[in-house]
Amino acid sequence: MKFGALQKVIAEPLPSVFAVAAELGFDGVELDWRDPAAAQPGGVLGPENRSAIRQAAQQANVEIPSVAAHFLSQGGLADPNADKRAFGREALRAGIALCADLGAGYLLVPFFGPATIADEAAISRLIESLQRLAPEAETARVTLAIEHTLPGERTAALLEKVGSPYIAEYWDMGNCMGLGYDPLAEIDQLGQRIGRVHAKEYHRGNAPRGTQTMPHFAGLNAKPFGQGDVPISAVLAALRRVGYDGYIVLETGKFGDAKASAKAALTLLHERYRKRA
Repeated sequence: MKFGALQKVIAEPLPSVFAVAAELGFDGVELDWRDPAAAQPGGVLGPENRSAIRQAAQQANVEIPSVAAHFLSQGGLADPNADKRAFGREALRAGIALCADLGAGYLLVPFFGPATIADEAAISRLIESLQRLAPEAETARVTLAIEHTLPGERTAALLEKVGSPYIAEYWDMGNCMGLGYDPLAEIDQLGQRIGRVHAKEYHRGNAPRGTQTMPHFAGLNAKPFGQGDVPISAVLAALRRVGYDGYIVLETGKFGDAKASAKAALTLLHERYRKRA
């Protein structure tokens, strides 16, 4: 496995984030893409800047394993509105080109907030959109990794219907627990459909157990990584058991200094992984 962090976890802009990530000991950085305009000409991720971004990462000996299209949580591929679905597909086409130019193999496609997949009709719309995009993703060798609130069994069925190795799951160990799911069962259900993994902490406290319709996301990163309810060692073992050997990307919280928090989380992740080796 390799260990990375979201750009926002390291709290450093482009292009200096790569040198800082290297100093902290990370193998890679998942870039934040918060506004569609950022990938347009003139934007920080615009075509004219991508060669320099990729070069900065290479000079730091740090990879760009993925790009997170955060803005798609406002609606996209599964939306009942045809115009919003069309916008989502065009955004992902731009994201595929962005990832290809940066050498990033995965594009994170989120479904939270207004974009939450709420029912079977939304699942059907998502499957149709992903099937249309899959050939383009395959041509570019960029995997679209969906992150959402569906349980493992329904996700596995959805991905089976899409039927492309370039559409995968972006699984999050903290989100899973905030939704009331068993993380070890989720890993078994998803198996090799897991394309990327987010690592974050979760602490339930006295709150009711979360559900798909009423998640307890207030417990996410409520404590430093390793000090909450996520069974990190068991999760790492389960991932290895199903053959996962890709990136684990920190999406942890800031407790005091952001870089010190990121380093502490990375150190713990390394320690737990070595113990399971």
